Amino acid sequence: MKQILTFLAMLSLTSPGHAQRPVEPAVDDAQLAAFRNLQILDQRLFGIGYRLAVANAPFCRTPTARAGFLLHDIDQYADQQSARTAFDIDHSIAFNAIAPNSPAERAGLRAGDDLLALNETQIAAIRLDDPASAKQQPGYRRIAAVNKLLAKNLQAGEISLTLADGEAQKIVAIVAEPGCASNFQIAVTDDRAASANGEMVTISSGLAEYFLDDDEFAAVVAHELAHNLLNHRDRLNAQKVNRGFFGQFGKSAGRIRDTEIEADRLSVWLMVNAGYDPQAAIRFWTRYGKEHGKGIFSASTHYRWKKRVKLFREELAKIAALDPVDGKYTPPLLARIN
Repeated sequence: MKQILTFLAMLSLTSPGHAQRPVEPAVDDAQLAAFRNLQILDQRLFGIGYRLAVANAPFCRTPTARAGFLLHDIDQYADQQSARTAFDIDHSIAFNAIAPNSPAERAGLRAGDDLLALNETQIAAIRLDDPASAKQQPGYRRIAAVNKLLAKNLQAGEISLTLADGEAQKIVAIVAEPGCASNFQIAVTDDRAASANGEMVTISSGLAEYFLDDDEFAAVVAHELAHNLLNHRDRLNAQKVNRGFFGQFGKSAGRIRDTEIEADRLSVWLMVNAGYDPQAAIRFWTRYGKEHGKGIFSASTHYRWKKRVKLFREELAKIAALDPVDGKYTPPLLARIN
């Protein structure tokens, strides 16, 4: 996951009258606090995204196997000494987040555990010169290769993970569960922003810290996840929609707005199925709209907050008129594309 943090550079210290020698870099308290806060946001987002994805798996076109853990690589971080301390990483790849009520949690995995091997493949032996990894920035090539191997093995069935347990090792077996296909990441920026690109839901740290509770957080994540589940990016690309400045006008604006309306409508169905309070969508957009006007985005591509709230209420009325099947409500928009 791409996470960019810039802080003070580490300084080497030299004792007067003695030969210069390498010293352990200092660990900056502000850096530690920033890393730990970032992990809290990662854990919240990953847990919410996982819950939404798994709860709505019966309605997704192509469910995928999910284990409920998020990995990160020490090479992702410029200040590796602080990262090792903040995240409790001893090796190269470690668990960054564990989703509640997931196979990973039931297997006893914890954030900070180090991953040494996946099935019979040692992490240190994974090749990084395949074309897919080579496209990544150097600090993300190993984690991209590990995630690719992980996805392949999860689809095949049970996976075996070798973990570092202090000086010893332990092996944990995990059987994945189905979930909608989408990944989730925090982008470190003060902007309040959210986006979806067909595969990834990205929430800015500035927006994540603005939510009053996880239900509000889930409202925005569900909206962005809805874009991915409805294949909006592919649809807009096929329509040759302009996403730049001129996309705020004419046919492009109308087509983008149509996808935003669909994402709003679907989002509350996803929330209800996952056990989140759908009224949080109304609370969030009312509060945000009163403070910021049009909401996260501007221009004619998005409804103003009052219209968005009206859409939510319309969908909640539809849900209230239905009887659930196995505790779930089939979202009409997903039923249409499946």
